[in-house]
Amino acid sequence: MVKTKEGAVSDKQKVHGSPTKDFFVRMITRDITLADCILDLLDNSIDGARRSLVREKKDASGSSALVGYGASIDMSEQRFAIDDNCGGIGLSDAIDYAFHFGRRKDAPADVDRSIGLYGIGMKRAIFKIGRKAIVESHTSADSFSVSVDVDTWEASDDWDFDLNDLGEESRVGTKVTIESIYPQVAAAFSDESFKNLLIKTAARDYAFIVGKGFSIEIGGTKVPHYNYNLKEGEEVESAVLEYKDGDVNVRIVAGLANELADDIPEDLRPDETDPYGWYVICNDRVVLAGDKTEKTVWGHQNYRVWHPQYNGFAGFVFFDSSNPKSLPWTTTKREVDVGDPMYLRAVAKMKEVTDVFAAYTNQRKTDPKQAKDKESAAKFVLVSAVTTGARPMRLPKVSGTASGADHVTISYRKLRSEVKEVAAALGNESMTAKDVGSGTFDYFRRMEFGKS
Repeated sequence: MVKTKEGAVSDKQKVHGSPTKDFFVRMITRDITLADCILDLLDNSIDGARRSLVREKKDASGSSALVGYGASIDMSEQRFAIDDNCGGIGLSDAIDYAFHFGRRKDAPADVDRSIGLYGIGMKRAIFKIGRKAIVESHTSADSFSVSVDVDTWEASDDWDFDLNDLGEESRVGTKVTIESIYPQVAAAFSDESFKNLLIKTAARDYAFIVGKGFSIEIGGTKVPHYNYNLKEGEEVESAVLEYKDGDVNVRIVAGLANELADDIPEDLRPDETDPYGWYVICNDRVVLAGDKTEKTVWGHQNYRVWHPQYNGFAGFVFFDSSNPKSLPWTTTKREVDVGDPMYLRAVAKMKEVTDVFAAYTNQRKTDPKQAKDKESAAKFVLVSAVTTGARPMRLPKVSGTASGADHVTISYRKLRSEVKEVAAALGNESMTAKDVGSGTFDYFRRMEFGKS
C-alpha cells in the first residue's frame, strides 16, 4: 500500500514521467542549426503550395507546377518573419494537428511528395529563434492567429496555445512572426554573411523546387535558380535507372556534368560544393550535393575514393514517396540515413554507374584532346529533363592512338605570382597554368634545340 502526498491510498506505485517544457524545448532545438530551422519553415510553405494545387485539382508534379507560389523571409535583430501565399492552414487542422508536437496517428495523410517530416518544424523554429511568436493564417474559408509566448507557456501545465479569429481576409497564406530574438540569433541576423549563407543553402537545397516555379526571397534578395545539367549528344548519354522500392520511387541519372551557371553572383555561389560527385534528392529537396565521401559511394566499403580524374562526373539519385518517413533522410534533411537498407540498395546501383564513368576516365587519359573535343560537342540538358526509361551510360570512344599513348603529363608546383609573370612574358597574363607550362616547355625546345 502506498500513501500519496494528498493522503490517498493506492495499491499501485507510479512515478511521474512527463517532460518539463524547458527541457523539451532545449532538446528539440539543440541538434539543428539556425539555418536548418528556417528551411523547415520554407518546407511548410512548399507543402502548403502543393496542398493548394491538390485542392484546386491541378497537376502538382508538372515542370512548372509551382509558378505563382512563393515565400519571403525578413530578418533583423528585433524580428524574424516568413510570409507565403501558399494556401494557409485550415482552422480544423490548426486546432487538431498543426500545433501538435509531432504528427498524430489520426492526422490526415499529407500531400503527395511532402517534405515535412514529424510535425515539429514550425514549433522547433520558433523555439530556436525567440521567445514570442504570432502565426497568422488565411484560407478561402478561415482567418486566425495563434500567439506563442514561450515564457508564459513554459510556466503552465497546459501544452495548448491561444487561437484568435481574424475575420475575413482577401489573401491566402501563412505568416510566422517571431520577436524577443535570442542574442546569438540576433547577431546572426545582423550579419550579411549569414544571409548569404542562407540564400546559397536554399538555392542548393531547393534547386528542383525553384526550378518548378516556386519563388523564395530572403532579405530582399531573390534566391537564384541553380540549373543542374548533364550532357547529351551523339556520343554522350546519361545513364538512367528507375525502379520501385516499397512505397518509394527511385530514379538514378548520371553522366557528364556542367559547371554552375556563370550568371549567378559570386557571393551567392555554393561553398564546399562543385558540380561533380553524387547528389541525393528526397521529394525534390536536395539532401546531399556534390558528395565525394562514403556517404554516397566514394570510399564506401572499400570502393574507390574520389580522385580529380573523375572530374566531369555527376550522379543524381531521386527518392520520391507520398510518405516522407519512408525516405532515407534525417529530421534535419541535411543528411542521409546511410544505414537504411533501401538506401544501401541504391548505393549498390550507384556504384555500378560510377564504374562505367571511372573506366572511361582511364581511356580518356590516352588522348585527352580527342576526349575533350567529343565531350564538348554534346549539349547541356537539365537533369529533370533527361529522358525517362532505363538506359546505360554512353560516353565517347577514345581511339588511344599512338599520338595519344605517347604523350606524358608533366606536373610541378610554382608560386602563383611567378606563374603570372611568366604568362605575361608569354604574351597572355590570363592564360591557364597548364598553358604556361606547355608554353615554357615549347620555349625551351625552341631555344635549346631550334624545334617548335
